[in-house]
Amino acid sequence: MQKKEKVKNYIYIAALAVSMLLLVFFELFKKKIFVGENADATYALATRAIGGVLCLVLVFYCSYHNILKIKGRGFLRALLFTLPCWAVALNNFPIIPFFSGRAYIDAAASAIIFYAVQCLFVGFFEEMAFRGCIFMLVLGRRRKRRLDVFWSIVISSAIFGVIHLVNILVGASPGAVLLQVGYSFLIGGMCSVVLMKTGSIWHCVLLHAVYNFCGGAVPELGGGTIWDTPTVVITAVLAVAVTVYIVVALVRIDPNELGYLFGEENKAIDEKSEVSSHSDL
Repeated sequence: MQKKEKVKNYIYIAALAVSMLLLVFFELFKKKIFVGENADATYALATRAIGGVLCLVLVFYCSYHNILKIKGRGFLRALLFTLPCWAVALNNFPIIPFFSGRAYIDAAASAIIFYAVQCLFVGFFEEMAFRGCIFMLVLGRRRKRRLDVFWSIVISSAIFGVIHLVNILVGASPGAVLLQVGYSFLIGGMCSVVLMKTGSIWHCVLLHAVYNFCGGAVPELGGGTIWDTPTVVITAVLAVAVTVYIVVALVRIDPNELGYLFGEENKAIDEKSEVSSHSDL
């Protein structure tokens, strides 16, 4: 058993090393490898994909792989729980300006698909990093009480929000970045609760990807008005309603039932069956 664990650890370490070396290689030879009109976008896509794989390996290494399962049983209930969150993600698209003709998307189909893939890999990387690794790490150390769970969400979401301050270094306006930090914190909190309620990180990945795509589709692939008075009002009302919904869901979470995220139920079953087999002998 110990030999298998050692081999497994060597595989994880090797995968981490290869991923990190690839990231360094891409950074050093960025201008030679990524050329053409979409050079920056392709570079971002490649690094997010590798970063996501790196975090995925860390999830396995830390034994958090239970969150990678897509559970057939209870899937419908999990999906129903996420519906208000999907409303937030879809509402990030300027629906009223778009259908009234004041916002438009005029990019080619290939550009739209490429942007969608970009958003998917950003969602994959950031959710694996912040929910799959950081949130799970913090939650694993403090989940005896509801207050512990609350602070686990606050800490991991704050890190997720603050990390967006780096956008100032690439020329984004401080006001826009501070706004991004704020809504990233809220989205991080929402995704943390979604992870606990559904038991699967893939709900978070898809929500994150769709939220990013809806928010960036018009400015990146077209143009026109994004915000108008009705959109602001609807967004504000929806934000408050979903915040209340998520807070109520959080209050109802029993910290003692979060063991399934860490595979503790399976572990208990394995130990029980092992004791039973020994008693039979």
